[in-house]
Order: sequence, then C-alpha cells, then structure tokens
Amino acid sequence: MTRKVKNQEAKVIRRGRSSTSRISAKNQVTIPVEILREVNMKSGDTVKFIGNGEGQISLIKHEEPKWKSAMRELIGSEPGLSKRSDYKKEREEWDAKLTRRG
Repeated sequence: MTRKVKNQEAKVIRRGRSSTSRISAKNQVTIPVEILREVNMKSGDTVKFIGNGEGQISLIKHEEPKWKSAMRELIGSEPGLSKRSDYKKEREEWDAKLTRRG
C-alpha cells in the first residue's frame, strides 16, 4: 500500500534577535553572539561575575596574569619529567616535615 503525502514546504519561524536570555534549570545563560562579538569574547574564554547587590550582574573577561600563563607553558615542557619523579613520595615527605613543625 502506497501512502501519498502532500508536498508542503516547512514553515520556518525565526524569532527576532534578542539581547535577553532565560536562566536554565542548571543556572546557565546563553549570551547572544552579537553581544559576544561586540565585546570580543568567544567560546572557551574565562569570565568573572560581579554582582552589585541591586539585581545587576556584570560579566567581565578574565585575563590570566602573564606569569601564570608562562607557568602553564612550562608545565610539561620537559618530556618524561613525571616518569622520573615520585610525586607521591615527595608529598609524603612534605607532609612529614609540616607535621614535625606544627
């Protein structure tokens, strides 16, 4: 049995661009792409939230200090370092020294 289906174009309903968003059940908010572009932010950027106590929240791009990003580049720059070091033993020694001082 062959079923005939009317060939209808799907209606595309597009909402207008908005600068508002709804807080999800997981307390997440989608930031409109136009706003992100305007403030030069992109996916993966770290942001800082500041509340003013009057119902307003500021979202500020958080720039990592240069010394911290330099340290991140150094971490793992020497291949095999983790294989030569026994971090568990080092931590135990540090804990022992701190307990003796305390």
